[in-house]
Amino acid sequence: MKTLGIIAGLGPLAGAHFYRRVIELSPAISDAEHIPVILISEPSIPSRIEHLSGSGESPVPKLVDVAEKLVHAGANLIAMPSTTTSIYHEQIASQIPIPMISLIEEVADTVEKSGKRKIGIMGTTPTRTFRVYENAFHKTGIEAVYPDEKTQSEIMEVITAVKSASASGFSSQVGRADDSIKELGKQAVQLAQKPWSQDLDGILLACTELPVIFPPDASVVPKLRGALFRSTDILATAVIRELYACDYLVPSL
Repeated sequence: MKTLGIIAGLGPLAGAHFYRRVIELSPAISDAEHIPVILISEPSIPSRIEHLSGSGESPVPKLVDVAEKLVHAGANLIAMPSTTTSIYHEQIASQIPIPMISLIEEVADTVEKSGKRKIGIMGTTPTRTFRVYENAFHKTGIEAVYPDEKTQSEIMEVITAVKSASASGFSSQVGRADDSIKELGKQAVQLAQKPWSQDLDGILLACTELPVIFPPDASVVPKLRGALFRSTDILATAVIRELYACDYLVPSL
């Protein structure tokens, strides 16, 4: 089987969660049947948010460097579980000799196949500002709806709390960490239920920090307006499809 290379550390919990979901969604029934994975979690990659806000250096050279390391280590396909960083997808993909799967395109394809046409985007402020999903959604007749300014600010606070693990109350003590995750997840659900989400067909957890904390579908979907799309699961399913050469796996909605 071909080998998956993961550009992680964007942030670290999101990268680790993505790898876990690749394992959990895999059709493998034994250790030997799982996808070979090379993961590089590189925390020194410059802040994408700072660069896009005009106050930091470009992360592209470091991202390309990580991608090249994955190639040299034997990766045959690269995945990057980060919606904000996907703004740089083409700049990275054009400089490496192996395919790099597009999170944005996979999300758009999954939403199109679901039949949903009006999707709320919960992501970073740059995702909202740069309308990251607009082109891909427009091609398939999907309308992207973004939160109001206040709600967007609150979503960013939750995302930052996940990225800043120590500041959000995470710790090496499993019980305290679980409590913090549950609290942040509860906040995220409340933000998804605010007035901005009225009349939606579904909500996309665009920022890959959000699926880390969002409760399981069975407990949360009945509280939301429409379907729930998890960017992490969509990318993991696409990777599995490509590397197992199968298309029977469908992300949970």
